[in-house]
Amino acid sequence: MYDWANSAFATSGTAAIVPLYFVILFKEALGNEAVFFGFTFTGSSMWSLGIAISTSIVALTSPVLGVIADRAAIKKTLLGVYTIAGSLFTFLAFFSAYTSAPWAWLFGTFLLGNIGFAGSLVFYNSFLPHIAPRHLLDDVSSRGFAYGYVGGGLLLGIHLVIYWLTSETEISDLVTRLSIASIGLWWFFWSLYTLKVVPEPEVATPIKDLTIFSAIKLGFSEIGNTFRELSRFKVILLYLCAYLLFNDGIQTVLGIAGAFAADTLGILMEFNMATILIIQLVAAVGAMTFNRLSNALTTKKALTVSLIGWAFIVLFGVAIVPLTPSNHQDYDYQLRYDQNKGSYTVTAAPELSDSLIDGLWKEEVGHITSDDILSIDKGRDLISRITEFENSSYSVSVFEGPLDNERRIGNYHPSVLGAGKLDWWPSLVRKTLWAPLGLNVGYQWLLLGIAVGMVMGGSQALSRSIFAQISPETRSGEFFSFFGFMGRASSVFGPMLYVLVTGLLDTRSAVFSILLIIVAGTIVLKWVDVDAGSRIAREEDQRVRESSLG
Repeated sequence: MYDWANSAFATSGTAAIVPLYFVILFKEALGNEAVFFGFTFTGSSMWSLGIAISTSIVALTSPVLGVIADRAAIKKTLLGVYTIAGSLFTFLAFFSAYTSAPWAWLFGTFLLGNIGFAGSLVFYNSFLPHIAPRHLLDDVSSRGFAYGYVGGGLLLGIHLVIYWLTSETEISDLVTRLSIASIGLWWFFWSLYTLKVVPEPEVATPIKDLTIFSAIKLGFSEIGNTFRELSRFKVILLYLCAYLLFNDGIQTVLGIAGAFAADTLGILMEFNMATILIIQLVAAVGAMTFNRLSNALTTKKALTVSLIGWAFIVLFGVAIVPLTPSNHQDYDYQLRYDQNKGSYTVTAAPELSDSLIDGLWKEEVGHITSDDILSIDKGRDLISRITEFENSSYSVSVFEGPLDNERRIGNYHPSVLGAGKLDWWPSLVRKTLWAPLGLNVGYQWLLLGIAVGMVMGGSQALSRSIFAQISPETRSGEFFSFFGFMGRASSVFGPMLYVLVTGLLDTRSAVFSILLIIVAGTIVLKWVDVDAGSRIAREEDQRVRESSLG
């Protein structure tokens, strides 16, 4: 039920609503970019900075807190503190409109809310080995993720319906802020059930009368001991290396998917949000499917299958490409000749944003909208500008009249390939698969989303389950804090690789580079002996309990 509670933040919060709303507020206040301390920020890069800061804080503090939680009965308390703080600051984002700098208020509340979200997961995951025997860990972990996908998807579905009903009204901003506030309320009230019914795990070697300073000193001391003992836990160390790699790839794919869809593929935001909802629902089924697969095979083999699925998904993602416009109705600008007026009527036109490129385009051709009337010369000028404008990403088609059958596609139109190192691959797939089937890019993206949903649940649930199997129950807080540290580190390295490869090559090459990380993690996973790790964990539990009795 805690998965059900906090998944609202992961779906509606970090994926569907808050980042989009933040970019809007940032642009309204500062334009497309702003300079702080000599460094240029855009809305998306500022948002990424917030994610990096919040996850870094959790990554640096969770190992110390995890060690302390193994020596004092505070796991449930820490889970509650992070939950209350995270949900409270998410709720407080509602008041951004009543401040002098709405974008800064939203940035600060999200940063603190994300600390609560990421921090709570560290201690939430550490409960797993305490509430289920080892042979049921796969089942419990998978059910948790399945509940989370359904719960997060349910709230996102409600938000989507409200968004579609109010997007063009005067209350759209109020509704958006109410939606963000509802994430905090959903998270808080559903988590009360978990905090009420789940008992505090028993501490094998408790230390009484801990003060803040002695607890911090103990935490750092125990971390030092853990590093010195790593030779005894080689299976855990090897698994964490594998997890850092393949989870790095997975989290990067999930993190950049929306931006890749908008920037490279030209997919509409509403379609992308609906795809996220479908992914949530499919992922619930996928989590339980891989649970059954782990029972038929082993947890490690089932996880390997999911990672191989991720590798094919990345190849699939690189191959997604819009179809080349062929019919008149496929073009962005559609002009139809009116013989009575001797001019062209614009029957379709793209909705231009406030971005820098679209701003320059509006200066170049004017803000042409549907139902506008263009003279023949103005129509001819639009046709020439489509190909002459340096960053043109639009297309135009003319029906009847002096310009009949004139069609042009801009150099940066999403369907244009050939400049990238890997453009031969989507070009080949489009020619042999997408075009014969007549699948436009939206439905290609939807198919990819369904595939992601099927393997996402399995990879996340089983990776958590394996770590619980090879971790000592008596030191769950300590080891799951390292597990959380690796998860947070994954939020930094992969995106930086994506940025680097994009700068050197292009976005498709950057997506392909993520495949290499997932494959590397899968290879390292091959050498992880889960049975040996589980045996060592049981021996450590026995040693700790015997020492506490002695």
